[in-house]
Amino acid sequence: MKLEVINTGGELLLGQVLNTHLGYFSQQLLPLGVSVARAQIVPDGAVIGSAVREALSRADTLLVTGGLGPTSDDVTRELVAEIFGAPLEFNGEIWEKICAWLAVRNLTLNETMRAQALVPRGAAVLPNDHGTAPGFVLERDGQRVFCLPGPPRELCPMFENYALPLLKKITAGARPLTVKILRVYGIGESSVQERVGPEVRKIIGNMDIGYCARPGEVDIRFIAADAQQVARAAAVTQQILGDAIYADGDSTLEQTVINSAIAQNKTIATAESCTGGLVAHRLTNVPGASAVLQRGWITYSNRAKRDELNVSGETLEKHGAVSAECAREMALGALTVSGCDLAVALTGIAGPGGGTAEKPVGTLHIGLAWRAADGAPRVETHHQLLVSDRADFKLAAAQLALNLLRLKLVKAR
Repeated sequence: MKLEVINTGGELLLGQVLNTHLGYFSQQLLPLGVSVARAQIVPDGAVIGSAVREALSRADTLLVTGGLGPTSDDVTRELVAEIFGAPLEFNGEIWEKICAWLAVRNLTLNETMRAQALVPRGAAVLPNDHGTAPGFVLERDGQRVFCLPGPPRELCPMFENYALPLLKKITAGARPLTVKILRVYGIGESSVQERVGPEVRKIIGNMDIGYCARPGEVDIRFIAADAQQVARAAAVTQQILGDAIYADGDSTLEQTVINSAIAQNKTIATAESCTGGLVAHRLTNVPGASAVLQRGWITYSNRAKRDELNVSGETLEKHGAVSAECAREMALGALTVSGCDLAVALTGIAGPGGGTAEKPVGTLHIGLAWRAADGAPRVETHHQLLVSDRADFKLAAAQLALNLLRLKLVKAR
């Protein structure tokens, strides 16, 4: 099966609504041995018909989302019906269901909604159990188009309950695709490929290997019908990159830190200046964080650093708030006051102003403190010059801090 996805709607192109459809479809289809060959977003209007015709010149199966509602810009139904030469016919059963759905919710019924009860002749209806607009499937000469609503709360249950069973019948006998994702921190995309690619190719040949870069991170993606082949590729990659791989799957750095700390019964405190609480925020986004993160400080001013974390006035006077010495004392102060097993502290210059020749914008110092086996505190500091954009600086600084926590937990195992 060669499958393409067409998402319709000007709101997607304007960025007003995040398009989550492609990721969702890919996850649902891979177990069937189907990958999305191409995806596109088109605005409302006649261009939808052009997009469908063009896609059908390449693919045998289309998933089209959006444009099934009652308003004037909802034209997917009409355009697809025209392409298949299937006139629209009013379906009384669907209309009754729409009326009942609205009545239960005490919503107003108007005549424009009758358009949602129009179905192309010969189409298989996909019921909408979470809204008013049903979907449908049209098939001709071995080609088929699934028309689905745009809102995920309607699309997902319709696809899983009604469209997916049809696709399973069509693809019966196909080998499911196995996908393995390894997440790497601290190595650039090209360096990852240079180190991993040739060695993996020696073992698994022409398997589909992909790389996806994000700030400070790279995802390595293996896709094949042979699960053992994927496992071998992942094992070789693990041997090459070692602790630079922080997750197997789609876990984030913060999830890895929290899960590792829970497994080791370790607690964490944070002390943040330049990141304004971003590290603590990310940690608390993870379920179970309450068992790990005990305290967090935002000590943005020198006074706060002195009062809350016992950073000495002499250190601030001699070395400044943005210094390895300050980061060290912040981390030790957070460790001591909180009584935690680990503490991370960040101080830096996020910009756009405030930099000097000695300490340019982007300067970051991180202190990492922990308790040794004898209970005595230990501390190390890390210096980095990051990007000068304020938002990107904060993100990169938080990433680096989380990774240092992760590596310390790895060594503690």
